[in-house]
Amino acid sequence: MAFSTKEIIDIAIGIEDTGYYFYTRCAEKFENPLLKETFSFLADEELLHKAFFESLEPEMKDAEGVYTTEYFQYLTAMSDGKVFSDKDNIDRAIAEITAPLDAINLALDAEKDSIFYYSELRELYESKTDTLTALNKIINEERRHVIILLEIRDKIALTE
Repeated sequence: MAFSTKEIIDIAIGIEDTGYYFYTRCAEKFENPLLKETFSFLADEELLHKAFFESLEPEMKDAEGVYTTEYFQYLTAMSDGKVFSDKDNIDRAIAEITAPLDAINLALDAEKDSIFYYSELRELYESKTDTLTALNKIINEERRHVIILLEIRDKIALTE
């Protein structure tokens, strides 16, 4: 089964939705001002990424090129393997978090999964310069999120 380009973008929107929900719940869970501020900032970033993907929908056409069934199975496996597949999954994960480092590590995994997924999306848009440029920007944003999370993790580790 092959996804349409719109379906693949819908998966990306779903990733941003669940990221927003996760970061919002983390901001609510912790009293530490640094954690609250960081998670709130990351939640806002997810909304910006979602808005970008939604802006692509009106002009959505299937990406040019021939992609094998195996390639689309690969994309399906990647999207199914997300750290957070839905809000119930996130709520269960949040309930199990006992320390700030647990939340940071989950966030790092999610950001890395996003980078990987968006890197794969670039192959679908090789011939669309504007979309490719925007995807590269989002990948760089996700990398920046990893750096922010690593810095926060280091600060928390020093205080524990």
